[in-house]
Amino acid sequence: MTSHLLIRDIHDYFDHFSQLVHGHVQNNDWEQQFFLPSYIGNGTVTRMRIRPGMEIVISNMTLKQDLKLHVQEACRIFELNYSVSGEIYCSWNGKEHYTSEQTGNVCYLEDVQIYMEKKANIPIRSLEIRLCPDQLFRYLDDEDDRDKVETLLLRFKGSIDHYQVSPAIQRCVHDLIDCTYRGALRRLYLESKVMEFIALFGEEHIDKSFFWRRKFSLRPDDIDRLKEVRWLAVNHLEKPLSIRELARRTGLNEFKLKKGFRELFGMTVFEFVRKERMKKALWLMESKGMNVGETAISLGYSNVSNFTTAFRKQYGCNPSEYLKQIYQQAGIKGSVQDDINDKPNPSNT
Repeated sequence: MTSHLLIRDIHDYFDHFSQLVHGHVQNNDWEQQFFLPSYIGNGTVTRMRIRPGMEIVISNMTLKQDLKLHVQEACRIFELNYSVSGEIYCSWNGKEHYTSEQTGNVCYLEDVQIYMEKKANIPIRSLEIRLCPDQLFRYLDDEDDRDKVETLLLRFKGSIDHYQVSPAIQRCVHDLIDCTYRGALRRLYLESKVMEFIALFGEEHIDKSFFWRRKFSLRPDDIDRLKEVRWLAVNHLEKPLSIRELARRTGLNEFKLKKGFRELFGMTVFEFVRKERMKKALWLMESKGMNVGETAISLGYSNVSNFTTAFRKQYGCNPSEYLKQIYQQAGIKGSVQDDINDKPNPSNT
């Protein structure tokens, strides 16, 4: 099933999607829930309009066929979401993003078309906090605080990315999904939890020296070029480009590229590439069923031990141990091998 949606307001997505699939909608003042028709799948999507420009969407459904959407975001949307289970693929402006279970995702988009594909026969359970960015400023009276939020938004503008999920964020997610309050108290509780979620996100995932800086030192054209550096890095994970080559392609000098990238994204180019390669490694093993050796080769590692070291540094366990956990959760018996009997020649890849 492939369809197009035009989103002019952050609250449009729920309304247009429920109309698209002809789902039965139950309305209860500020809270709505629609039930998927049997030909699409089974389950529900619940939307809670906390206030104009702020909503919570909780999905709990299983599709019978892949759902493919072309979504034209004609308004500014800042979203923090958490995927309990399910698989979603997104692409926009030549970029890609994969969402799998137990992952957090942040995006800030405006006037862009996104292709979205939700996988069938896999339970999709997720929490989305969708905000009009201006809504955040209504909570802020201090000019310094407003500068901090503007810096936060600027850092994520035009992107969809994973964020590291802390235990505190996980608790907040479950508090939002499993809220049992009713009436006005429910709405008040949910709003407070949304703000707690945003505060935890800022505290855990923004480099403090960057986030609390009053003035942003990079010029707009520098920011555009550094975003191009990030795009090039993501699209050359199998054969990472050198700093010299990234500088040549974007017209930045090497010093400004290295210093500016760290200032804008809170990490070095090397750290970013390693993080993105490991994110793709998870996707290849979970969604494509690749073993450790196949994953290492697909990501351009000519030495599996280098891949294993990078994976362990990122996730705290070896990739073979991670695969065992996946197989155990899926009820698959047997052992997982690193598949490194015939190691390629060592390299520093």
